[in-house]
Amino acid sequence: MIDTVRLNIRAGSGGNGCASFLREKYRPKGGPNGGDGGDGGSAYLVGDSSYNTLLHIKFNSTVYCESGGHGKGKNKRGANGKDTYIPVPIGTVVWRMNRDGSRDLLTDIHSNTPFLVGRGGRGGWGNSRFATSTNQEPVLSERGEKGDAAVLFLELKLLADVGLLARPNAGKSTLISRCSAAKAKVADYPFTTVEPVLGVVRSGRNDFVMMEIPGLLEGAHKGVGLGHQFLRHAERARLYVHLIDGLSEDPAADYRMVHDELLHFNPELAGKRQMVVVNKLDVTEVRDKQPEIAASLKAVSREFEEGTSGDPGDVMFISAATGEGIDAMLARVAGILEGMPKDEPSDDGMAVASATPPRPSRLPESVRVEDGVFVIESERLERLSALADTRDQRVLLQLWREMRRSGLAHRLVEEGIEVGDTIRIGEVEVEWF
Repeated sequence: MIDTVRLNIRAGSGGNGCASFLREKYRPKGGPNGGDGGDGGSAYLVGDSSYNTLLHIKFNSTVYCESGGHGKGKNKRGANGKDTYIPVPIGTVVWRMNRDGSRDLLTDIHSNTPFLVGRGGRGGWGNSRFATSTNQEPVLSERGEKGDAAVLFLELKLLADVGLLARPNAGKSTLISRCSAAKAKVADYPFTTVEPVLGVVRSGRNDFVMMEIPGLLEGAHKGVGLGHQFLRHAERARLYVHLIDGLSEDPAADYRMVHDELLHFNPELAGKRQMVVVNKLDVTEVRDKQPEIAASLKAVSREFEEGTSGDPGDVMFISAATGEGIDAMLARVAGILEGMPKDEPSDDGMAVASATPPRPSRLPESVRVEDGVFVIESERLERLSALADTRDQRVLLQLWREMRRSGLAHRLVEEGIEVGDTIRIGEVEVEWF
């Protein structure tokens, strides 16, 4: 089962603005008419109940969104890039990977509301945007903004009503195969099941989802026997059914071990409603020892009663092989679920999904000197100079006007700039005059 994926997102860049002038018959010297560039496409994650693994993006883990079209003459705006929607299973937790290796929790996908994970860049302005009464011949146009780049870590935690917990080879696969149409692998050796199995169970008029969680070993909360991968899926179950092997040397110790693993992995799991069910009632030895096994398990249940949500009640005995006692067990499970609120993943401490989150503010503009070169850091000037022909004196004059308007020209003078000194704006170098 593919339940973790590293996803690289590259949102579309905005289209470049156009520097154009109207040239028509009888209007040989028309004004500027360069159009703006289109906005780049954004990337969204969307919950889709038709998927139950992340396999469909495991080998397509880099997503490039469509960039915006460039502006054209006659004030024609470029087309916006199409947004990209990436379907993921319900129950997918989304993390953003940082450069230092840490992760920030973004959201928990539990609906089909699109969640923005990569914002497309804005289109650049055409030269008609810069026309004023004192600048009637603007020759500058903006380069489009770059789209967001992000590295995400997706982690699937399956959603189910009932989670079957047990040590290996307790009969979980046989039970879920008999209760539902799930095709779980059944064999007489431990770790037959190596990934969670979901099955829809009908009891009377009630339907619920049962999940078989692969067998747990002591130390599962530390990762023993792939315990981390298995217990992660157990977090979303509303009710736990502890399936105890009636032929075990110490059924109470098995119950205690599984409960302790839940407690150490996440204390909230041990506080959920739990049931205790003993399997293999068809074996004479188990049938004869019912009172003894039930007494030992009830004693352990009383120890956990303070940390659990409600009294686990009587211990139930079933035979997954013959079906004895299963109907009564399912009826009780359905009754418990009916009286429990349907939990949904909480967004506490997470980012709230929004199709139009606020754009980040621009970085502050600055001036510094490196090896005799005056370096200007200004997002706006970098976008303006990127498409400019610096051999044109009009371009230099208009760049200087923008620097004076933003206060950067004054800061250059304070830094001691002189005529002939080199100014670097992004990848463009010009001379101060």
